[in-house]
Amino acid sequence: MSAPAGAYSGVSARFSVPRMVALSVYWLAINYLWQGMGALILPRLILARVDEAHRGVALALLSALGAAVAILVQPAAGALSDRCRVRWGRRKPFMVAGTLGDLVCLLGLALAGTYGALIIPYCALQICSNTAEGAYQGLLPDQIASADRGRASGYYGLAVFIGTAIGFLLTGTLIAIGRVQLALLSVGVVLVLALLVTQLFVPDSPAPGPLPGRRLALLGVFSFRPRENPDFTRLLASRLLALMGITGLTDFALLYIKATFYPGAGSAVANRAAGATSTLLAVVVLLAIVVTLPAARISQRVGRRLVIRFACWLGALGTLLLIFANSLVLVYAVGFLIGSAFGMLLSVDWAFVVDLVPADSAGRFMGISNLATAGSGILATVIAGPLLDFGNSLRPNAGFPMIFGFFAIALCLGGWLVWSVRTPGELGAPPAGTHDPGRN
Repeated sequence: MSAPAGAYSGVSARFSVPRMVALSVYWLAINYLWQGMGALILPRLILARVDEAHRGVALALLSALGAAVAILVQPAAGALSDRCRVRWGRRKPFMVAGTLGDLVCLLGLALAGTYGALIIPYCALQICSNTAEGAYQGLLPDQIASADRGRASGYYGLAVFIGTAIGFLLTGTLIAIGRVQLALLSVGVVLVLALLVTQLFVPDSPAPGPLPGRRLALLGVFSFRPRENPDFTRLLASRLLALMGITGLTDFALLYIKATFYPGAGSAVANRAAGATSTLLAVVVLLAIVVTLPAARISQRVGRRLVIRFACWLGALGTLLLIFANSLVLVYAVGFLIGSAFGMLLSVDWAFVVDLVPADSAGRFMGISNLATAGSGILATVIAGPLLDFGNSLRPNAGFPMIFGFFAIALCLGGWLVWSVRTPGELGAPPAGTHDPGRN
């Protein structure tokens, strides 16, 4: 039977603010890397290397390859860290190895001169980053009791969105002046600094007791049976759909703004489009920062499902309004709605996932949850990329209303599905992180 959350490290009912910040700071670095990469760096690299008629498919292919790698690697890294017996700790060795690998891969991207040359370093970056992230995700379930997870999810959301905001603003500024290589260097610096904070100020310990069986954790990573944990499965499906809408918008924002408001060729035009995109994404992220802590607290009172459903519907409304936006000012105004939805969705949904994972397999289950996170990126780009090119082949820019409608439908379906997810308390079990005297 699964051990209660915190059984491995003696959780405290209340974490101090500095410890919460230290525990969350690597999320800042992860999102500085991937939000800037997906929304600005990768599209900018593609703009310089792929003809306009094929950019949607080119972005979809590279994003799908990377996300497929992430789906395989992150659960494996999480599962291996669950069983790691190194005295240094079970999560930190994977974080160090993955982050050092990130630095090599970022250098490879900076040196790539063609679209084909981007593929290997980009997929290798997915391997390294998800090795670190898969292990890192287990730190919070290891240490935070159920009663404190609403607050912890708020700090998680702050770290995510602050990292994203800094990434969008700084990366966008560097790309707007044509310094893509410097943007990649800044990613490496942020990753190293966040890793040092985690290593120095966040406790970690080896997994306790004997290794549970001879089989390597890697071989049992994908043994999850959806019917045995239907609520976790439904929550992952809801997350998949909702994040398809949100990540799809950010991934295609640069192409949308370039085609709609900055038509024409040339690097100067592309750089101005990147600057406008970074402004939009900054608006989205700043609103997300404002709402994430209040949303996390509210979810402790009214329930996770209600907040997630409202966030999905608000995001769908904002997405549909983009179809009618005829100026950048209106696009930025819509960013307020999308940012509010993003802040509520990401922090509260993540806390809901943590509520449902078994504590003795936290790394593996948090890694499995990435099947929805990374899978959303695959589906969003694989479906929306060709749909964009098809629509644009019929009439200039006709593809964007099509993909915005698709993203809005995905958000609405995600909000509908989350209502069927039951919490441990509703199932008659004690919430994760509480002590059940009847358990051995």
